[in-house]
Amino acid sequence: MSIPESSPAPGERARKAHTLALQRISRIGQAKIAEEIGVSPATVSRYVSDPDGLERACKVLTAAGLKVVPATMQCFPPAKVAIFMELARDHLNYLQRPEQLAFEDDE
Repeated sequence: MSIPESSPAPGERARKAHTLALQRISRIGQAKIAEEIGVSPATVSRYVSDPDGLERACKVLTAAGLKVVPATMQCFPPAKVAIFMELARDHLNYLQRPEQLAFEDDE
């Protein structure tokens, strides 16, 4: 798996992942996360603040070609998106008037 040349360097991507993770952990709260994974809040706190914990995990994920993104994000294969974009462009080029976008009920 290759990373596009325009992508940020691995160290920068790891720092961004670490920052995103810290922001989300702060928003959710260490106590809630600890409860969710079955450890004490102190364990989560130590893991988050230890350079060999969360920071290293982000570096490992980045080196493996993975990203840290919010769970609500969705990923789509670039080839499939290109196909959809081409179909959309083709259809929009066909349109002459806004009325052509209306759906008519034949019933």
